[in-house]
Amino acid sequence: MKTVAFTAIVIMTLGLVSCERYVTTVRNETTDEVRWYGAEFCVDYWTACCDADGLNGYYKADVRIYNLDYNILRFGQVNCYMYVNADTQAPLPCVRHYENYRGQRWTRTIDYEYYNGGMTIYVTDSDFAGDVPGPIAFRVMMSW
Repeated sequence: MKTVAFTAIVIMTLGLVSCERYVTTVRNETTDEVRWYGAEFCVDYWTACCDADGLNGYYKADVRIYNLDYNILRFGQVNCYMYVNADTQAPLPCVRHYENYRGQRWTRTIDYEYYNGGMTIYVTDSDFAGDVPGPIAFRVMMSW
């Protein structure tokens, strides 16, 4: 009986110690070593693009973000959000479906790529009609 009780105490102690080590490591990484940077910007000028055959049209905008450096590219993460309105944000990529009063339907996809010193925002409509997007506000969050 003493052996069973002793074994149970040892197993519980090892379990608690291993959990404590894990929690401490996670806490130190998230509070002491991680840095954050956030920026907001509005894109109101879009450049029309297409492939070599003049098909597959989309719009893009290049945004310079000087804090987005090589260190973040290699060891961090970048998340971008689109403001739907003053109180609501949608993470990118954002896919929305639309229909107009004539029954025409299409899907708009807004996504992004980032590079050392900035990012490119893309707007693609599934019908490739060439409707220029209006101004869109974004928020970018970076951590490293």
